[in-house]
Amino acid sequence: MNKSEKERLARRQRMLAREQGQAPEAGIRGTSGDISLRVPKPVRRGAPPPKTPDPAAGETAARLKSLTPLYKQRQHRRRVFFAVVIAALAVAVVVMTGTLSASLALLGDTIDSAILYIDRTDGGWPATTGITDPLQIEPLAGGFVELGAEDVLVYSAYGSKILSLQPSYARPVLAVGGTRFAVYNRAGNELTVCSRTRTLYSQNFDSGILLCAMSNNNSLAVVTESGRYAAQVRIYDPSMRQTYSWEMTQSDGTPIAVDFAPDSRKFAAGMLAARDGQLSCSVYFMNTDADTEGPVYTAQQGSMLLRLDWQSESRVMAVFDTYIAVLDPRTGTETARYDFGGATLQSAAPGRRQTALLLNVRGGNSLVTLDENLAAMAEIPARQAFGVSATDTDIYLLCPNAVECFGYDGVQKWVQSSLDARPLAVLDAAQTLVFTGSRASVLEAPN
Repeated sequence: MNKSEKERLARRQRMLAREQGQAPEAGIRGTSGDISLRVPKPVRRGAPPPKTPDPAAGETAARLKSLTPLYKQRQHRRRVFFAVVIAALAVAVVVMTGTLSASLALLGDTIDSAILYIDRTDGGWPATTGITDPLQIEPLAGGFVELGAEDVLVYSAYGSKILSLQPSYARPVLAVGGTRFAVYNRAGNELTVCSRTRTLYSQNFDSGILLCAMSNNNSLAVVTESGRYAAQVRIYDPSMRQTYSWEMTQSDGTPIAVDFAPDSRKFAAGMLAARDGQLSCSVYFMNTDADTEGPVYTAQQGSMLLRLDWQSESRVMAVFDTYIAVLDPRTGTETARYDFGGATLQSAAPGRRQTALLLNVRGGNSLVTLDENLAAMAEIPARQAFGVSATDTDIYLLCPNAVECFGYDGVQKWVQSSLDARPLAVLDAAQTLVFTGSRASVLEAPN
């Protein structure tokens, strides 16, 4: 390339640089100083050119910013309004369906449990109750309630006395539920319902009270005499509002035992009636949600019902003076049975998996253990034992000066003879308790 071509090329590049607004940066080697090549700088195209502020747009944004708290307040008010409406509807539903009383009862029981746990250091075992000849001792929410001729005492699971009352009934009897109990005057017309810590209700009836029973959710069944019928059963919810009534005819009989199902919506009523010149027993399985009678089981002629224990949906244990049977409440049929064979029943501890019986055979007592199908597992001499109590794993024989512990296989585990008095009862509470005289102690194996 000669000199003239180089100058022509340089002029062309200078013209191109002027059009792009660039300054010359370096000359071309071999040309004069005014002849140079300009290298173009990169053009940034991403950022848009700045815009001129719009006064109208700024005023709108300021107005929206000032209105934002008002919008938030309105939204909060709407949320509160809908929450109140939903709460009111919920309260209306529970009132109409009758679940409010159960919820309030559950809340009260929860508060009682919390307070008793906080104050658990106030008591301890052994505890002196002062009742030397108890009429009844029943477990209550891990503790117990004890009935004397004049006093009713409640102790917590931690050994604290938490309630004491004197109902002044001529023939007092206890009916115990999950966390409450009722003390009533048999053949009288008054009863009192208590929680673990206070008296809740007192009620009078026009007719005499024959018996009472409480469910796991603290519903109460009251059997009274009736002018037009053989008897009447009324069921009350935890707020003592009547929810069910059943009048029994002479052919149905008079209830002598009542027990609720675990769901507290069904109950079994053992009836005594005169048929063909003889007394006979039957068991009615009733549903509180239905107006009709349920299945009926008829006992062996001449057998007297002593106890009912509704254990599961398909299992009710019925203890008679001549035999023990497992009944299916869905059909009223007998699914298992153990006959005493002429022996006299002294005491029974029916269980869902195993059962313990204390029978008197030809002048001597025997401990008989049964499996869930009432098949005999073991039979051993019980000598001078006069009572039996049991848990899922152990059997306790009450003897004149000791408590003997056995397994369901009939093998003796230990004998506790270091008692301060004759044992009156063994109770399966939060801890296994033994009652001697006016004292309640934890029952433990000897060292």
